[in-house]
Amino acid sequence: MNLRRSLCALLLSMLSALAPSGPADAIDFYEIQIYPIDTVPTGHLQLELHSNTVSTATGSDAKQALNPYQIHETLEATYGVLRYVEIGQYFCTAKLSNGQYEYAGSRSKVHFSLPMTERWPVRFGVNLELDYMRRQAEENPLSLEIRPIVESHYAKFTLIGNFAFEKPFSGPGTHRGVQFSPAGELEYELSRWIQPAVEYYGDMGALQVLPGVQRQQHFIVPAMNLYLVPQLELNLGVGIGLTRTSNGLFLKSIVGWEF
Repeated sequence: MNLRRSLCALLLSMLSALAPSGPADAIDFYEIQIYPIDTVPTGHLQLELHSNTVSTATGSDAKQALNPYQIHETLEATYGVLRYVEIGQYFCTAKLSNGQYEYAGSRSKVHFSLPMTERWPVRFGVNLELDYMRRQAEENPLSLEIRPIVESHYAKFTLIGNFAFEKPFSGPGTHRGVQFSPAGELEYELSRWIQPAVEYYGDMGALQVLPGVQRQQHFIVPAMNLYLVPQLELNLGVGIGLTRTSNGLFLKSIVGWEF
């Protein structure tokens, strides 16, 4: 009898190990942006308004992960403290599916570039971000993100890679380990004021047990960067989901002004 129970327990353990893991967490709709190497000049203040919403989601997996028709508005204030270092604060709000508009939480960041790579063909930087959100807005309200940044220029092209590693410290994601969310951008300088781009955002889930590709989130975002006046930053884009869990469209915009 004990032998039968042991064999059953072993079989269940093997099936659990072979079963596909759960879906990856959704991408961060409070902050959909690509971090460049450059920081805000010393003594300058930059204010940005991030507006993101999911317009469509097809299939039960996508609807559950993307929460369509919610509107996320985030105000970001960034100040240049040194030539290669900036600090920032985020204030996140959201209009939820029930129509209520709520404060969602805050975030703090330190963003810096590595000056020794300034003359290199490939430059490097890092963004550190501490998220402390409300439980009503985020499944994992307290987390730390480390985002290495890689940037390279060739002729009129700019290629940027962001590789975000996030560790939750509260919520159900705490025991899953480190989450990996890669992102990137290929931008072309069509003119001094207009720079079209193709952006990419993904959420691959916990590195310890990566879910299958269809359970991850991957988006391609045709975007336009407009620099109509030196102080103004304008980024507009439409995100197109590539997997079953990200099967939908989202709209994004960033409006920034440097003081």
